[in-house]
Amino acid sequence: PIPFDPINLGEGINSIYPEYYPSITVDGKTMLFTRRLPINNASQFQEDFFVSESNEDENWRKAIPMPSNVNTINNEGAPTISSDGKSLIFVACSDETGDYGFDRFGYGSCDLFYTKKLGNKWLNPINLPGNVNSYNWETQPSFSSDGKTLYFASRGHLGMGGSDLFVSRMDKNGNWSKAENLGYPI
Repeated sequence: PIPFDPINLGEGINSIYPEYYPSITVDGKTMLFTRRLPINNASQFQEDFFVSESNEDENWRKAIPMPSNVNTINNEGAPTISSDGKSLIFVACSDETGDYGFDRFGYGSCDLFYTKKLGNKWLNPINLPGNVNSYNWETQPSFSSDGKTLYFASRGHLGMGGSDLFVSRMDKNGNWSKAENLGYPI
């Protein structure tokens, strides 16, 4: 064990509900995370994104939900935000009917989706363009600091068994390359 002293981020971030999968901008001023919320009289749950900004005292302001074009009645989770806070890749899973909650096509049970912030408005999410999503399950995206490399987990793409880690790189035209398995020993 390695000794460490975790610091509670306070009531701006934490609530009575579970919060997880935080993603923070490189300047440390914006945090985006997933919150698990009850629905149907708390007999079921769903996941939505919340955002908090830090103030001058380095405390986190009360987190607010992402807009309804991003947060839907279905689950959204595992966000990764670009270092400048203007691009977001996240996981959205369809319900039993195949509805992702967006007016967008999905390939598998859970896909990676992309949205961009223009001014103060987030655009409607789209299925991540390129050769990243498959008819299987993609999750746990993570941007590189320059936003040109994306790591994620998948049960598809000719995996080596179970869930594998993959990488996709953005080309000079802004397109994502075909996903590559990181292979052994990863």
